[in-house]
Amino acid sequence: MMKITVVYSNARHGSTWNVAQLYLKQLAKNQEIQVTEFTLPKDMPSFCVGCFGCITRGEKNCPHFQHVDPIVSALKASDLIILTSPVYGMDVSGSMKALLDHLCFMWMSHRPESVMFQKTALTIVTTAGAGLGHTTKTMVNSLKFWGVRTIFKGKYAVSALKWEDVDAKRRAKIEKSVDRNARKIEKAVQLKEKERVTLFTRIFFWMMSGMMKKNDYNLTDRNHWENQGWLNGAKPF
Repeated sequence: MMKITVVYSNARHGSTWNVAQLYLKQLAKNQEIQVTEFTLPKDMPSFCVGCFGCITRGEKNCPHFQHVDPIVSALKASDLIILTSPVYGMDVSGSMKALLDHLCFMWMSHRPESVMFQKTALTIVTTAGAGLGHTTKTMVNSLKFWGVRTIFKGKYAVSALKWEDVDAKRRAKIEKSVDRNARKIEKAVQLKEKERVTLFTRIFFWMMSGMMKKNDYNLTDRNHWENQGWLNGAKPF
């Protein structure tokens, strides 16, 4: 069974939502899938207030921990993470950005989760016009700094305000892309630990390890690295 966590950046069942459903349908063809879904802003209604509680004292000190914790738990338990957003002003929706801001404590520069280094992820972005690249990059950046091993990018210019208005030729092209990516995703999830992590992850983890050995200003982060054995040569990959 493939466990999948999907985060929708708004509650509309528009182009982005429909493309996500195409992926789920395709992934379910060859195996059983278990899907956990979060819809923003309903499941994460608050903006980060910049209190640094999660960074300096632990994530349980976030004033919005009751909303953040179920999402983090689902991400950690999943085989595949799917982050989605239509283009809002050349970037992700405000709700998606608010969630990513809340999850900065999971970055390699703070307290990465060892299980994240075995994960596969997919970003899905749609637009009626421009902004696919920058919007995708915003979500990919967080996935990279969480340590996610393999990241796939679904970028779709639908040239329509509604999914119903996407012409048949463009839909067929999208479906073909989804089918191709879904097969690659299945393979990546199956391989997991056999896949090499990216050079970026190896270099950045090594840099952060060196920094944490000298870290006397945030013992919450340092203690996390020590408890994982990462300051004594152990690695999560």
